[in-house]
Amino acid sequence: MQWYQRRVREAVVSTQSTGTSNRRNPVDWDKVEAEVVKEDAEDKKEGDQAMNELFQKIYADGNDDTRRAMIKSFQESGGTVLSTNWDDIGKKQTEVKPPDGMEYKKWNE
Repeated sequence: MQWYQRRVREAVVSTQSTGTSNRRNPVDWDKVEAEVVKEDAEDKKEGDQAMNELFQKIYADGNDDTRRAMIKSFQESGGTVLSTNWDDIGKKQTEVKPPDGMEYKKWNE
């Protein structure tokens, strides 16, 4: 959304700085929006944002068993495990697996 707003401002400023009205030099807002959407699609996400988008894509493209496994594993492990294998996750309680060097504690301890 920020890129879109920036493009809109640039287009408005460019038409104002030339001293022409929008009637003489109209801005094609559909074209501006298409450019912004294209730029957003080309941007490579990094870090947590890239990982979050990957998980969202896996969840959206997965079948019901994949979604069920992702939800169950994430909730039962306190957010430390995310699995897509329902055959494995559906049979047992998912154990908590904190990152290396970390220790899991319940909130009331």
